[in-house]
Amino acid sequence: MKLGRLFPGFLAIAAMVVGLWAGASFAQEALTLEPEVVTGSRIYQSLKEVPAATYVVTTEDIERSGATELGELLSSTVPGIYISSRNGSTQEDNIKLRGIVTEVLVLMDGVPYYKASNVAGAAAYDLRSIPLEDIERIEVVKGAGSALYGSMAAAGVINIITKKPLGEGVKITGGAGTNDWREGSFSGWTSEGDFSARVWYGHSEEGESRLSWNGTVIDKNLDYDQDSGGLTLKSGPFTFSGVWGKYTSRWTYNGDEDQQKNDYSRFYVKWEGETARAILYRHEEEKEYKDPWSRSFYDDISWGAEFSKNLSWRDNLVSWGMSFRNEKLSGDTEGKRKNYAPFIEISRPVGDFILNAGLRYEIWDQDNAKDYKELNPKLSLSYQTLNGNLWYLSAGRFFAMPSFYEIAGDGVWVLPNPDLKPEKGYSYELGVKGEDEDGPWSANMFYMDMEDKIVWSDLGNWTGEYDNVNKYRAWGLELSRRWKISSLWDLELGATWMRAEEKKNNQWERARTPEWDVDASFIYTNGPLSGQVVLHYLGNRNEGQGVESNVTTVDASLEYKGKPYTIRLSAYNIFDEDYWASESWGTYYYGPERRAYLTLEYQF
Repeated sequence: MKLGRLFPGFLAIAAMVVGLWAGASFAQEALTLEPEVVTGSRIYQSLKEVPAATYVVTTEDIERSGATELGELLSSTVPGIYISSRNGSTQEDNIKLRGIVTEVLVLMDGVPYYKASNVAGAAAYDLRSIPLEDIERIEVVKGAGSALYGSMAAAGVINIITKKPLGEGVKITGGAGTNDWREGSFSGWTSEGDFSARVWYGHSEEGESRLSWNGTVIDKNLDYDQDSGGLTLKSGPFTFSGVWGKYTSRWTYNGDEDQQKNDYSRFYVKWEGETARAILYRHEEEKEYKDPWSRSFYDDISWGAEFSKNLSWRDNLVSWGMSFRNEKLSGDTEGKRKNYAPFIEISRPVGDFILNAGLRYEIWDQDNAKDYKELNPKLSLSYQTLNGNLWYLSAGRFFAMPSFYEIAGDGVWVLPNPDLKPEKGYSYELGVKGEDEDGPWSANMFYMDMEDKIVWSDLGNWTGEYDNVNKYRAWGLELSRRWKISSLWDLELGATWMRAEEKKNNQWERARTPEWDVDASFIYTNGPLSGQVVLHYLGNRNEGQGVESNVTTVDASLEYKGKPYTIRLSAYNIFDEDYWASESWGTYYYGPERRAYLTLEYQF
């Protein structure tokens, strides 16, 4: 890769800086960075300052929810996040945000987590492969994030921040529940001076449940097993994190048994100085799929590095840096590609307002396919009132690269399309957020449109290819509020109304997504006893022919935190609402049946 190919990106960034701050003198000052980068900005020190709809799922939220998996947690705590839970053949949990699935970016401690083997309309990751045991908190920022994070960040960014060693301790957890669900985990941590370490391991499994109905045969999930473990080492400014895991699922399709095995590993090394940060990471996943007639195998490897630096320039705050990513896919599909991306973010006062500008120049160098260069700007204007409320207006460009599998195909079921282009478009936000004695609250409106949406084109004879043939647009209103009802009870409400449409064959049609998504949580706290009841309402759904229009489910959890043990009882879909979750290719997928879990945690 010649340095000359990077020049247009650096030139564009330099032009923006000069245009906004012509004539200003350059004087660098130290800016102390927080232990974790604030999601949605490389400059601000708190999510409260980020000019976007932001949400935090804390450790307390995770424990009180009684959730056993990430999807259950997100669906009950963040408004507008819709989880397709256990209704795919492999029993995966997929996330849908603002009506789209593939174009939502997940970060693990700020490191991008998506695969080169994902396909359009399905998430680039399985939420069940990210164990709750390793999660400290979650930060969610909605809206276009490509100016900061590059590809995939169209609808928003979900940053999963893992647990770090602190002090000394050991925790053991065990649980059992319906559908032969069983879970067990162990974690231990220690520290001495500026060195600390944490190790953990977890296992979960569950048995048979309904999966789908295709008109003649009711198919079933036969079983699901998962093992995962990790190690975190921290010494001064250096952090090493490693996670290993595997999950296996078996199911029936038209009465025949299929299965899929996934083995994965995730590593990163991070160095954090006072004003600079560097990360080196590597992700690998081996996936094997077998049915009575065929076998598929993929080895999906991504590794990359990023450097960023913060500085001040008169009254302006600046963050700049460079990222690199290398993707390699082998097995039934062979190929690799590289990504280079310089970026910059600048924040400065303009009268009583704060102007924030971000710019990222993406260069994708692909084997046996067209190369792409994408310039992604974002501008935000915010105003903070005397009572601390933040008003903001923003506009940003996003794009999502097609996966290497979509481009290269497998030569059997999926034909190659080397001319497949990135999905791209713009997102606009107008909102206000704040915090009072009851807690944080927010209200915002959004509009987004996408060109060159990638869809599967059926060519007959069990073959097809991925093409840029559709358009997508969505607009809506999102609300979040918490009230203190009494000394023991709180009410937390998250509501989203959204209209999403997809243009097919030059005609706009409703996209397959609920128009209403309302979650109401009644939270109880009384000393060591806490719990919550959550009502989920999905209204005016459009998930396919035959799918119910409106669905309401109820979940509940109860926790008693003693010393040194904690007992949790959680139940999902308590009234056993029988409904179709989605439809695809004439097959209707059942929503999860009633489930109940009892877990015991002992810490010493």
